[in-house]
Amino acid sequence: MYKLEITESEEELKHLLKQQKTASGKERVQLLYLLKTEQAQTVQQAAQLLGGHRVTVQDWLRRYRKGGLKGMLELVLRLCKNLRV
Repeated sequence: MYKLEITESEEELKHLLKQQKTASGKERVQLLYLLKTEQAQTVQQAAQLLGGHRVTVQDWLRRYRKGGLKGMLELVLRLCKNLRV
C-alpha cells in the first residue's frame, strides 16, 4: 500500500474533481481519490488506472507532498496561462 497522508476527505476530492476545468487537473485529483479510497494500492496501479506513466504519477505525488493540493495543481494553472498568451 502506498503511504501518503491525503488530508482531503473523499467527499472533498469528489467535489474538487467536479470543479476541475482541465483534463490534467482532473487526473491529478482523481489520483488522490484513487489512493484515498484504496482503489489503487501502489503508484503503478494508480498510473495504470489513469492511463499514465508511473514517473508522471510520482512527480504529481511529489508536488502534493511539497505543496499540498495547490502545489500539485499549480503547474496546470501555469500551463493554461501560457496557452492564452
